[in-house]
Amino acid sequence: MIRKIIGMIVCFAVASTQADAQEFGIEVNGGLQGLQYSLKDGQAKLLPAGSLGLNYTFKLSSHWGFRTGVAAGLYRTQITLPDGQLFTYNAVDDMGSAFEYRLKFTGYKETQHFLAAAIPLLLQYHTDGAGTQWYIEGGAKLFIPFNASTQISARRVDLTGYYPDFNVELSDLPQHGFGTLNNWRSTSTLKLKPAAALSGGTGIMFRLSPGMSLYTGLFVDFGLTNLKDNSDTSRLVTYNSNGTNGPQASSVLNTKNTDRSTILSYGLQIRLSFGHHRTKSATHPGTASQPQTVTQPQTITQPDTASQSQTVVHSETVSQPQTVAPSKTAAHPAPTSLSSDDAAIIDEPVIFGILGEASIPESQKPQLDELANLLKRYPKIHLSIVGHYCNSITEAESKKVGEARAKAIERYLQKRGIARNRLTASAAAESDPAQGGDPALNYQSRRVVFEVK
Repeated sequence: MIRKIIGMIVCFAVASTQADAQEFGIEVNGGLQGLQYSLKDGQAKLLPAGSLGLNYTFKLSSHWGFRTGVAAGLYRTQITLPDGQLFTYNAVDDMGSAFEYRLKFTGYKETQHFLAAAIPLLLQYHTDGAGTQWYIEGGAKLFIPFNASTQISARRVDLTGYYPDFNVELSDLPQHGFGTLNNWRSTSTLKLKPAAALSGGTGIMFRLSPGMSLYTGLFVDFGLTNLKDNSDTSRLVTYNSNGTNGPQASSVLNTKNTDRSTILSYGLQIRLSFGHHRTKSATHPGTASQPQTVTQPQTITQPDTASQSQTVVHSETVSQPQTVAPSKTAAHPAPTSLSSDDAAIIDEPVIFGILGEASIPESQKPQLDELANLLKRYPKIHLSIVGHYCNSITEAESKKVGEARAKAIERYLQKRGIARNRLTASAAAESDPAQGGDPALNYQSRRVVFEVK
């Protein structure tokens, strides 16, 4: 089963990288983790344990995300019984006589432990901030337990048999399974079934770099459904008519002295996440800033050899190289108060793709929602919206298409609460050439870019 869990984690990691998820994380949880249930005349308490997992956070907006993944954890519970507690069962001896099998423990202690694969389904919210953010998340987890077992010990166990027909209790016949065991130890297995739990967490996220974040906080998992398999009920110790040397032990969890058992875990949570961030670029696809030769007139005054008092003005043309970036790709630098993530949102173009298309593609709207939220957080930013259009031998668009694209995005941002006077929509001065001369790449030029005014 452990190999299956490791295989699930590896497959999940491979599939996630192919899915281009927005944030990949490695998570470690530590605290008290185990089973929670009521025990008649006894006590159950959680023991320290932990879990390790991989997860992905899919960004829904600038503040919200959906987190899932897979984790493997250890869960431990300790059971103690008061000294002298009596357990009784009906049994039949090797002669066919019915009697009451009586067990009395001194110093009884039982440690239950199991591994479980957990699949979280959590909704996450985080605040704004360039370096530090507060986060909170909540949802559900599915637990799949395996390798469940228990270790039992007692300083003393008294095994006796009461025969009601004769009104006699036998306590010192080891050859028939009645006697006293000192420093008794035994092991057994547990049968558990999958269960669901509510899950939540909160803490602080530290941005270590544009592509890496550290989450530290608290977590809690509270079980909703029963892990105990009610079909697996047995006696705490099975009667052995051949002697007292090897009575078969079970677990308190398998007896009728316990009710439903659920997952309970809480403690510290640490997660290192590697975000999928947009690449900031001042030059958009289809354009490049190349040195250009600009011809400038210069006036040179030379003295006349015939007369020192007269001058003849000759007009000569001198070529001087100057680097001029095309106006349609020039981007104003983002304000220094913007984080690298926020600046990347502004630098990301909106790709329309289809020839002549001016309606905003549905796949691009989440990006525009992020941009609208950014503009709300920075009310002093004014944005220039420039619509581009392609032109080649096989595919051509008019300037009106570029203007229509810019206007469509302007209207979309206004509907998201951005004031009209903060937006300026226009078309690029001229169309973009084919990418590397390949018309198949023209879709990259059918875009809208943003510039901070």
